[in-house]
Amino acid sequence: MLGVVLLSLGLSLSQLGVPEFLSTYDTGVYLAATIHFISGVVPYRNFTFVQPPGIVLLMTPAAVFSRIFGTHDGFELVRVFGALVTALNAGLVAWIVRRRGLIAMVIAGVGLALTPVAFWVSSSLTLEPYCIFFALVGTTIVFAHDDEGATARRLAVAGVFFGVAGAIKLWAVIPFLALVICLTPRYRKQVSAFLIGAAASFVVICLPFFLLAPSNFISQVFTEQLLRKAPSYQAASILSRLVVLTGFQPTTSAPTKLEALVAFIVLALIVLLAFRRHLAHASTDYFFLLTAVITVIALLITKEFFFYYGYFSAPFLWAVAGISLARLSGPIRRRVARLSIRSSLRRLLSVVLGAVGVVFVSAMVLYVSSFYSVYAWANGVYGPWLSEVATYVPAGSCVVYAEASYGVYANRFFTNDPNCPIVVDPYGMWMKWGYQLKPPTQTFVNQWQTYFEKAQYVVLALPDDANIPWTKGLRSYFNDHYHLVFGKDYVHIYRREIPKHATSPVEPPRVLN
Repeated sequence: MLGVVLLSLGLSLSQLGVPEFLSTYDTGVYLAATIHFISGVVPYRNFTFVQPPGIVLLMTPAAVFSRIFGTHDGFELVRVFGALVTALNAGLVAWIVRRRGLIAMVIAGVGLALTPVAFWVSSSLTLEPYCIFFALVGTTIVFAHDDEGATARRLAVAGVFFGVAGAIKLWAVIPFLALVICLTPRYRKQVSAFLIGAAASFVVICLPFFLLAPSNFISQVFTEQLLRKAPSYQAASILSRLVVLTGFQPTTSAPTKLEALVAFIVLALIVLLAFRRHLAHASTDYFFLLTAVITVIALLITKEFFFYYGYFSAPFLWAVAGISLARLSGPIRRRVARLSIRSSLRRLLSVVLGAVGVVFVSAMVLYVSSFYSVYAWANGVYGPWLSEVATYVPAGSCVVYAEASYGVYANRFFTNDPNCPIVVDPYGMWMKWGYQLKPPTQTFVNQWQTYFEKAQYVVLALPDDANIPWTKGLRSYFNDHYHLVFGKDYVHIYRREIPKHATSPVEPPRVLN
């Protein structure tokens, strides 16, 4: 377990010296929301936040660090947190499957540690690693003494961790339900303690935010999440999603759709062969199998799909692969033992197989290390680009960002203007106003004009940034009032100036965020 953790952690931390990072939008949203929160600006009540509040509370140390040393340093701190939690996840998966032996631990732990999608989520602040972490800790508590049986107290404590996982991302309900199904036949009465523990921790975390803004909380956390729609460019076919679920997209070694389909069929056949017999201490096996099946089905049918979703299924798929191959190793060994092979030849075969394993792991380490740099250069966000925000925007200015991460990274997040608009998640705001599937409402457009009226600077990724509800009128207003001072690659900085025309085609704003 320790070896798996150190392998994953070392690889992730080694990427922090690369000037590119792979994911910024979510990082900016969650860190900006937390910084606002410790300043007394509450999500749901004061700004749109379409996730449960768990990550906001969890990242408060980083937010305090940002207030003291600067948001750029806070940004780097959460990247270190990401590296640490993904490493712990790999170690926990290896630890939970330890009853199936070294083969299961190596395949599950090292497999998750070397999956490229793990480096995507470890390079930033996303919800999946933290949700998985608390779910795995709860699972570890349940199965810590599986042969002795789980007490009601232990199940209650495990439920608390699952409640925290759900307060970070609602997807925690998948491993939660799978564990309830697996526990019920054996612990009929004690399962209620597990349910109560999970419900209690979820309510304790969420209740204060609900009381401050009941309608917004229900709408943003539940309604928008459960009923969310997706623009066509975010949809994906089932075969494309299978490629993502391998954990190798986007990389230079991503399988084709046919190869991904064959890989999952082969895995399914291995699972069928491995689970034909009931073995002792099989509760963990069935938990991972059931969770993997439900998770894969859920990701194949969800309307909105991003490739980093592959990390949510990766721990369970690797665990199932490790468990299945370990369950098959016994019968294979017995058949091999019947063959009349000299002991010297057996030792040679063992050495060869061990050497092949070492070479494979070493090759994967080298590949993953190079993957980050190569892919980041082609598709990541280049640090010096965002540093231009600090060059052109004076400290303390009122800035509206289409991506909050730009201000966080450039140390231009804090403002001296008490009337500066609070814009944390423009894409989440689109969800509130009907997604990007139809023209924006006039109220939504007016809301953004209000932001432009109060801001001194506006920073966009592109001039036609899709996070802004552009209409002909809003575009005309923006062009009349803002001047481009820097525009290159994915950073475009605009400064407010005296309007060119006296009138504006956009109606006066009526609604504030």
